Amino acid sequence: MRTIKMRRLVVMVLAAAVPVLRAWATWNESIMPNKADRDRHPIATGRLPVHLLQGFFCLVVVMVGMAASPASAGDTLRIMPLGDSITAGYTDNPDWNHPFEFGYRSGLYRRLKNAGMAFVFVGQSPEPWNNVFGDPTHGGTVAPELDLRDVGQDGHRGYGGASIARIRRDVAAWMAQDRPDVILLQIGINGISADSPEQLEALVKKIFETDNEVKLLVAQITPLATYNQQLVDYNRYIREDLVPAYDGKGHTIGTVDLYRHFLANPDDPKSINPAHLSNNINHPTNALYDKMAESWFHGIEMLLGK
Repeated sequence: MRTIKMRRLVVMVLAAAVPVLRAWATWNESIMPNKADRDRHPIATGRLPVHLLQGFFCLVVVMVGMAASPASAGDTLRIMPLGDSITAGYTDNPDWNHPFEFGYRSGLYRRLKNAGMAFVFVGQSPEPWNNVFGDPTHGGTVAPELDLRDVGQDGHRGYGGASIARIRRDVAAWMAQDRPDVILLQIGINGISADSPEQLEALVKKIFETDNEVKLLVAQITPLATYNQQLVDYNRYIREDLVPAYDGKGHTIGTVDLYRHFLANPDDPKSINPAHLSNNINHPTNALYDKMAESWFHGIEMLLGK
C-alpha cells in the first residue's frame, strides 16, 4: 500500500545518496586537509563520476513514474466501517419512514470519490438487507438515492445492537477476512457504563495485536436523546487517554468527534437536539449522518498524513 511505496522510495533515495555522501566526505576539509587535493576532487572540478549522475537520473525517472502511474490494486485503500447499528446506517427501523441511505457511508463514499482516492469499503455484515430489523425497501418499493451495492461499496461490519464485547469477540476473524488498511470504529452506545472505557481499551488492544500496522480512527460516539454522563465520560476517555496512549506507543490512531454535531450549543454537552435523531432514541437522521461523513473524511485524511 502507500506505506510500502514510501518505504521503497526512502530506500532508493538513500541508495542513490550514499555514493554522493562518500564523495563529499572525501572532499571535506576535515578529511582532506590538503587544498591542492581538494581542488582536484571531482566535486570541486564539476567532474562527478558518471555512475553518480546515472544513479540520480534513474532515481528521478523512478520517482516521476511512481507519481504518474495509475493506482494498482495494491494501492486501493481498504476501509472497514466497524461498529453497531449506526455503522450499518439504521434510522427509524423497523418502520423505516426515514429512508435508509447507508448512514454515513454514502456521504463518505462521495467525499472520498471526489477527492480522487482509490478505496473500497470492506466487511461482510448482511445488515440491514437481512430484514432482522424491518425491511428498508418496503417490499422493494423504496431504494436509496445512492445505492452503494450498485458500485460494489456496501462492505461494512455494522451489527444492530452490538456491544463493545461483541465486536471484540469477532474482530480478529473479521480483520483476517477483510484485510483492512483503515478501521473506522464507532462503538459503545449499546450498554454504555462506567466499564465501557476499559472494554474499549481491550478492543483496541485486540485490534493492534491482530495487525500492528492497521490505521485506526476511533469515534467519540453520538449521543442518546437524553443526556448521559457516562457517555460523555467515555468520549472524554477516548479523546484524552486512549488515543494519546496508543499514539505514544507508535500506532497510527486518531479520533473524530461525532457527538458535537447533535448539540444546539457546541459548548454544552447537555444541549442535545432530539430532532437530529430519526428514532427519537439514538439513530441519526440522514442529514446528521452526512455531517458524520464529513468528520470521518477529515479523520481519514489526518490518519493518512501521519
